[in-house]
Amino acid sequence: MTLHVYRVDRDGAVTKDFGTVNVKGKEAPLPVRDAYPPCRCPRHRAAPAAAR
Repeated sequence: MTLHVYRVDRDGAVTKDFGTVNVKGKEAPLPVRDAYPPCRCPRHRAAPAAAR
């Protein structure tokens, strides 16, 4: 993944430009899922039900 990194102040003006940074992942990407909920881990099982 290639990112352009810079710092901005509260008004949105660029205060420092760090340039382009290349980031390489260590593992394969996560599989794409079309189902809901996305998984059965404790975090997603504990999520509150959506309002109907």
